Amino acid sequence: MSDIELKDFLGRRTLIVGDINAGKTFRTGEILAAFCGAGLGGRIVILDLAPEIPEKLAAEKGLRGAGGRLSPPPGRDVPVFEASPVPPRLSSRTEAEALEKAHRNRLAIDALFPRVSETSRDILFINDVSLYLQSGNAEDLISFLHRFGTVIANGYWGNRLGGGSLTDREKEQMKKLMAGFEIGGRVILLEPI
Repeated sequence: MSDIELKDFLGRRTLIVGDINAGKTFRTGEILAAFCGAGLGGRIVILDLAPEIPEKLAAEKGLRGAGGRLSPPPGRDVPVFEASPVPPRLSSRTEAEALEKAHRNRLAIDALFPRVSETSRDILFINDVSLYLQSGNAEDLISFLHRFGTVIANGYWGNRLGGGSLTDREKEQMKKLMAGFEIGGRVILLEPI
């Protein structure tokens, strides 16, 4: 997507979904760069929920490239809020441990919502929104998103991370979020690269 039409995104809600390494963060970054290139940096705020995944851990799990960060072009005056969450599924030995980590991640993300809102920016980019939904609710997230005139978000929608109750919950909440975006915007499904 090298030729990005701002009109396709500005004033809308767009959710980009796909499996690991489908290019969700890359595509979101292209849109962000186009917005900044059009002089909209002063209206943008980024909420980056992607976990830091050590390269060794990603390699062990066969998931190189997972957990990419979303960064604005330099000098564009775009605040970035990072929750620095732990990747529950990849870093836990038991399902209970993964659920506890997901809960702690949600609390850290919940604490960022007021700070993001206080920026008074009207364009919100969210990287890895599905991480919030491992413990949080789509309804709460949608309520938060209504504070912004434009939302571009991406999230995990796939099978490569395995199953379990955390995955089941995340999928259930992602379905609700996707339904919310389809009503007030659109969902773009990326196929694996």
